[in-house]
Amino acid sequence: MNRKIPFSACIVLMLITAIFTYQITFISDQARYVDKVASITQSPSDDPKLSEVKYYVNNYFVKDYDKEYVNDAAVIGYILGLQDPHSSYYTKEQFEELNDTTQGGATGIGIRIFNNLNTNEMTIFEVVDGSPAKEAGIQKADVIVAVNDKPYSELGYEGAYLELLGNEGESVDITLKRGEEEIRITIVRRHFEQQTVTYKLCDTASNVGYVKIYSFDLGTTEQFKNAIEKLLEMGATSFIFDVRSNPGGTLDSVSKVLDYLLPAGPIIRMVNKTGETEIIKSDSAELSAPMVVLANGSSASAAELFTSALMDYNKATFIGNKTYGKGTIQTSFKLSDGSGIRISTQYYLPPFSASFDGLGIEPDIEINISEENLAVFYLLTETQDEQLSAAIDYLKQ
Repeated sequence: MNRKIPFSACIVLMLITAIFTYQITFISDQARYVDKVASITQSPSDDPKLSEVKYYVNNYFVKDYDKEYVNDAAVIGYILGLQDPHSSYYTKEQFEELNDTTQGGATGIGIRIFNNLNTNEMTIFEVVDGSPAKEAGIQKADVIVAVNDKPYSELGYEGAYLELLGNEGESVDITLKRGEEEIRITIVRRHFEQQTVTYKLCDTASNVGYVKIYSFDLGTTEQFKNAIEKLLEMGATSFIFDVRSNPGGTLDSVSKVLDYLLPAGPIIRMVNKTGETEIIKSDSAELSAPMVVLANGSSASAAELFTSALMDYNKATFIGNKTYGKGTIQTSFKLSDGSGIRISTQYYLPPFSASFDGLGIEPDIEINISEENLAVFYLLTETQDEQLSAAIDYLKQ
């Protein structure tokens, strides 16, 4: 039976670091959305039934009401009526934040956290380089015991998470437990470059390079290339690409990363509403080295494209669990009031194999992580992480 990383931990990870691109996204430019606004905003009111409802409300509804709120609710209902979990409506503020994160930026303190299910503690497992948290001296494995002098025991996980969120320029007081010591730190939230790629040379096999990809956003391509170059300098001769719990990102990012790895040929095939197919291709330059991809049930969208493309070219072996199964592209359209919608506009397929939409991708080698280790997944060492350990052993052989 396939096991997944706890969904709540994945959600908090994405939100704290302001990575919430859950699917491959095109951000439309100014010229494009102007032509779309009329059809999007006028179509609902042109429908006879909706026009009748609006007439009766305007002429007979006895109470005062907020017209802006009603209009927003109508758009939300229209999108919900599509019955597509990947299509969404965003307020002006949410749409601006969405654009910011897909451009590789984030506003906050720069930590990745999870709920340690064994101890019921909010634990930090990653501190983003160049972030306020890094500059303040916060470390991996620090435990958050209070936020703004409110004890974690009273706030609970969700309450503490909400306390950590805030606007640029605002400060947050965090009390940490580091071993037996308690530390109180004040951090001012600010904008910083999002770190979506981390890397290291595996301790148990000095020639195995490990690259973790949290999401595929604007800065991912250069961060990924830098990681490979650094690992090659360190002596890496084989690579593990970890996209476990990677929710996706932008099409441009994942295609450029794949172009860096793959030989000449198709990378991604896209099919639109009318059946037209567009193909993104790779050039002849490629990385020649044994590779393993780690993925799981929370690996979706761009992470699945990454996995399937490497498999189609026989460039990598997939170790882990079956992936999520999301094979559609979302396009974002900015509306006239600054809000926006994101709707599914294309299906995408791997270079040669069939669509994995709604199906997921089956691993070449299925390895499960024990329930005990899942509870502290983000703090596991190489030997404790059954999937990573299996990948290292596979490459060593």
